[in-house]
Amino acid sequence: MTKRNNGRRIARVGTQKQAVALRRTVFVEAYITNGGNATEAAREAGFSPKTAASQGQRLLKDAYVSTRIAARAKEIAEKYRMTTELAARSIVQELTFDPAKLYNDDGTLKKVTELDEDTRMALTSLEVEMAGTSDMPILVRKIKWATRGQAREQLMKHLGMFERDNSQKVPTVTLNLNLAGGR
Repeated sequence: MTKRNNGRRIARVGTQKQAVALRRTVFVEAYITNGGNATEAAREAGFSPKTAASQGQRLLKDAYVSTRIAARAKEIAEKYRMTTELAARSIVQELTFDPAKLYNDDGTLKKVTELDEDTRMALTSLEVEMAGTSDMPILVRKIKWATRGQAREQLMKHLGMFERDNSQKVPTVTLNLNLAGGR
């Protein structure tokens, strides 16, 4: 029931109940996968680029689709144990990461297995050089860790700090002019 278009899976165009159901299913999965972009999800579901924006908004208002999106998001969150506590912990790991924890007292780099969990979770990549047939790396080339700037911004959003800043009242200035000779 699907065909490929430039390597992307899209639902076949049709008016049959099966085709409509397939489009809804593809839309729901694409919407969740792409982070909530209804227009792109509608394109994935087989709607033309010209009508994708309006079709995406229409599908979001559809009771079945909105219920299915909520159910799928809940299924995924439960499956991977995604919670607000996990997200907050991840942000804290990035903010409190200390590169000194990567090294032994003598200045040599610790093995990854020797690092505490918070330090390991703050790492985004390790580039190593392998020796021959051994599975053990002989040299670590690069270590990258999460940037604090993005973690700070995420934490501030979580704490509602931007919301407070954006909702502050802008002072208004009132001018009273007394004109000579006027009423």
